Amino acid sequence: MGYAWVTLGLSAMGTCAGNLLLKQANLVLPSPSLIEMVTSFWFMGAIACYIFDLVFFTQALQQLPVSTAVPVVSGIRIAATAILAYSLFSERLTVNHFLASSLIVAGIAVMSRA
Repeated sequence: MGYAWVTLGLSAMGTCAGNLLLKQANLVLPSPSLIEMVTSFWFMGAIACYIFDLVFFTQALQQLPVSTAVPVVSGIRIAATAILAYSLFSERLTVNHFLASSLIVAGIAVMSRA
C-alpha cells in the first residue's frame, strides 16, 4: 500500500511540474504562434510531465480507490503549485491562499476517511 501513496505523490508532482513549465513557456514566449509554442522546450517538458503524471496515477489506482486518490492528489497539486509558483515566479501567496489550502486539505482528510 505504501507504493501506491508514493506513486500518487509522484503523480501530483508531475502535474505540478507540468503546470510550472507551461507558465515558463508563456513567460519565455509571450506571444508565440501555435507551432512555436508546441515545439518549445518548455511546452514539450510540460507534456512529458503530464505523461509522467498519468503513468504514476494509473499505478496508484491499481491499489487505491479513485474516490480517495483523486481528492488527495488534487490537494497536493494545488498546494505544491501555489508554493512553487510563489518561489519560482514571485506570484502572490496570501493568507487567503493558506486558509483555502487548509480547508482543502481538511476536506481531503475527511473524504479519505469516509
